[in-house]
Amino acid sequence: MRKRLIAAVLSTGISTAAALALTAPPAAAADSPTWCGSWLPDPAVASNQRTVPGTTGAVGPGQHIMVREGTYQGKWYAWAKLVNGGMTDLVALGWINQSNNQYYNCGSHDGSSGWAQRYYTAGVDDAHAYKVQAKYKHNAVQYGPAVVWR
Repeated sequence: MRKRLIAAVLSTGISTAAALALTAPPAAAADSPTWCGSWLPDPAVASNQRTVPGTTGAVGPGQHIMVREGTYQGKWYAWAKLVNGGMTDLVALGWINQSNNQYYNCGSHDGSSGWAQRYYTAGVDDAHAYKVQAKYKHNAVQYGPAVVWR
C-alpha cells in the first residue's frame, strides 16, 4: 500500500512528505532503503550536466535543492544537489526503481548512507531510476518536486 501511494504521489508531483502524512502511522521516506543502483560515486566527472526540469525547490533563505543529470561512459545519471548549504545540512536523492517500484535513497559517495554531507549525492543511472527528487535535511526533511526522469 505504501509503495503504491508513494508511486502515485510522485506521478502527481505532490511531495512524498505530504502523501505520507495521509497514512497511519506515517513512515517517512527518509527511512527508505539506501541504494544507488549502478551508481556514479562522483558526478563531477559527468559531462552534459544540467538541472532536471521541474526539480528545483527552496529549502531556506538563499538555499535550494535540485536534481542534476549528466552522462558518463555512455550512461545518464541523476544526483541531488544542495546550493548554499551549511555545515550540518544533508542532501539525498529519492528515486523510484523501474523494476520494482520501490522508493530508495541515494546519498553518500561510498554508498553507505542515504544522506550526503557534501553538497551533492552520488548519481543513479537511468537504467534503474525513472522518478527522482532531491531531499534536504537540517532540523526536518524537506522534499523538492518529483518528476519522471528519462
